[in-house]
Amino acid sequence: MKLISKTFFAGTLSLFSILHAQDRQYVWTYQCTTLPKGAKDLEAWSTWSYGRNYFYQRLDTRLEMEVGLTDRIQSAFYFNASHAAFGANLDTLGGIANTNVDGIFHSSEFSFSNEWKWRLTDATAPIGFTLYAEYGLAPGKFELENKLIFDKKFPKDNFALNLVNETEIYYSSKKGKTIRSTEYEPELDLAYMHMLKPAWGLGLEMRNSNEIENGNWNFSAIMGGPTLFYAGSGHFIIIGFMPQWMNLHKTDDAPNNLVLNAREKYAVRMLFGFGL
Repeated sequence: MKLISKTFFAGTLSLFSILHAQDRQYVWTYQCTTLPKGAKDLEAWSTWSYGRNYFYQRLDTRLEMEVGLTDRIQSAFYFNASHAAFGANLDTLGGIANTNVDGIFHSSEFSFSNEWKWRLTDATAPIGFTLYAEYGLAPGKFELENKLIFDKKFPKDNFALNLVNETEIYYSSKKGKTIRSTEYEPELDLAYMHMLKPAWGLGLEMRNSNEIENGNWNFSAIMGGPTLFYAGSGHFIIIGFMPQWMNLHKTDDAPNNLVLNAREKYAVRMLFGFGL
């Protein structure tokens, strides 16, 4: 009987360490958790998105190394690659297909990102709160993303809220002169997950994605869908499906019920990670 009790206790501690070695249970929404000092995670992301008013498909991949610098401060390094295939289009009025041009075009982008998380309070406190900052570098492009992360954990239920702002600076050339343009993408992410078992969770994530370009608020897209979480022995897998629901702010740039020029109708993301 004592042997059974010790085995059960050891298994419980092992599962607890697995669940807390990694810092997330969602694919789009961040949580306050940070890795313990000295802990390391390696994560691979893949996001497949498709569905615009013209033919459009894109695959985004990220390879991330996370490191716990202290028990409350975490840093991560990303290597990013994105490849899109699309038909000719006139990128106005929601994205109009250009019927004068045939064929499929391709574009690729590679970039590097560095993330920092500072956990101020835990999710087991009245409410968890973490500060987040990430910068990204690509040829002709600089990104800076800031998040205020809130979450709350109960024995079987988790909630998370992210207030996000991403600034994108683009560089181009016209008549020999360098031109800089800036876009702002405020976003609100909301997530809920119910733990069916200690290692399995099923939840819902929602996003409100906005774009402000040259002082103009172009759209406000609402997306939402299910997320499945699983933690195994030293690894975890998260899968999320995110269809677009509606456009709350119709403009000349996005006049329809869905934003199908700058956002896709459907997105699927899988995240696989394991502790090192």
